[in-house]
Amino acid sequence: MPCARRSPPRLTESATTIPTFTVTTGAQADALLALRAQLNKALDGTGSKISVNDLIVRAVAVALREHPGINASYSPEGRGQTVLHARINVGVAVAAPAGLMVPVIHDADKSSVTAISARTKTLVGKANDRTLTTTEMADGTFTVSNLGMFGVEHFTAIINPPQGAILAVGGASSEVALVDGDVVERKKIRYTLTADHRIIDGALAAQFLATLTKLIENPFRIVA
Repeated sequence: MPCARRSPPRLTESATTIPTFTVTTGAQADALLALRAQLNKALDGTGSKISVNDLIVRAVAVALREHPGINASYSPEGRGQTVLHARINVGVAVAAPAGLMVPVIHDADKSSVTAISARTKTLVGKANDRTLTTTEMADGTFTVSNLGMFGVEHFTAIINPPQGAILAVGGASSEVALVDGDVVERKKIRYTLTADHRIIDGALAAQFLATLTKLIENPFRIVA
C-alpha cells in the first residue's frame, strides 16, 4: 500500500500562520522556447543541456535584482520588519524520494544559464540520492516550483519560510491568438506568485511579475 507524502513541518506552519496572497499572470513563450533550442544546438556534444526551468530561474534572479523588495524575509522581532537580502539565492523545489527538497542556487543573478543548469542537475541528482547537505539547502531567499514537466498548466505554491515569496510555474500550453488579423498558434507559460502580505503588497508583486514577463518574452535579456 503506497505511503502518503507528508508536508514538511515548516510548510505546514507557513500555510497556517503566514497571511499570503497570490497573483497569476502569463507570458508568450515562443521566443523563450526558440532560444532554448538555439542554446542546446550550440551546446550539442558538450554534455550540457538547458531546460526551460534553467531559463526561468535565471529570469527570476534578474527580476529579483530589479525588485529587491521581493527578495526579502519577514522578521518577527519587535513589531515585525522587512529584511532585504544582499544575495539572490534561488531555491528549486524538487520532488525527491525523501519528499520535497529545496536545494539552492546561490548568487543565481551572477551565474550564467549554463552554470545554473549544471548546478541544478548536480543538486537534483543529490536530492534523488539523498545526499544533499544542509549547506546546499541553506540561505535561500526565494523559491521556484515548476510542475510544467508533469503537464500542469497552473497551480499555487506554499511559501518556504523564512522567505517572503515563491513562484509556481506551469508548462507551456498552446493558445490561439489574433496577430495582425491572422489566427496563429502561440505558446504561453503561466506562473503564480504567492507572497507574504506582511512585507509584500499587491503593487510590488505586480511590478515583479511584469518584469519577469518582459524577460521571458525577450529572453536574450536573460542570457545577456
